[in-house]
Amino acid sequence: MSASTPTSAWSSKPLRLYGVAAHLPLAVRQGSLPARHERGFFRHGPSLTSSLAQWGRGDVWPSVVLVADDVEVPGLVSPEGVPLAVQRVPALCDRAYGAWHGQALRDIAAEKLAALLQDADFAPPGGESARQFQARIGAWAEGADLHGTALFLARPAVVRAMAVHVLGGNSALTQKLDCAPATLSLFTRQGGDWRLRMMGAPLGGEN
Repeated sequence: MSASTPTSAWSSKPLRLYGVAAHLPLAVRQGSLPARHERGFFRHGPSLTSSLAQWGRGDVWPSVVLVADDVEVPGLVSPEGVPLAVQRVPALCDRAYGAWHGQALRDIAAEKLAALLQDADFAPPGGESARQFQARIGAWAEGADLHGTALFLARPAVVRAMAVHVLGGNSALTQKLDCAPATLSLFTRQGGDWRLRMMGAPLGGEN
């Protein structure tokens, strides 16, 4: 499936966009919403780029490496040992939970937690709804001046939202997609049409 993009100077240029899902902050894995300034992470930059080289068969090395503001990345280097420059992208951050950042899920009233998980238009105080989060990622995808080979590193929810956008779905589709941490996905764009080429392939060296 594919989703059409607006006509622009760059949407007609071929793009291979790799998305790598970061590990989640420890508090999230222990049953809390992420704290506002807590970052997801990759444990070992060289092992990450080595894994990318195996998957990419030489074509994965990007002209640009984009990293979400809420992800921590150790030094990334090419197989030749050349440091890779990264560009921080606030728009690729995980969903904003407003006043609920850092809250343990068990401390959120059952009806409000159900709304958070099931109602696409529900937003915590000062935060984003699932629909708003999906729209933000879609807007970034359509507005980013990217072509050739590019790479973004973000939390799993962002990679899923990118897949939903490419498939032309809405935030409800997110619940039907799996994207574990330390996995690689591939999105392509040709002539303004997006395609999902690969989703959630495990990366070695990041377990």
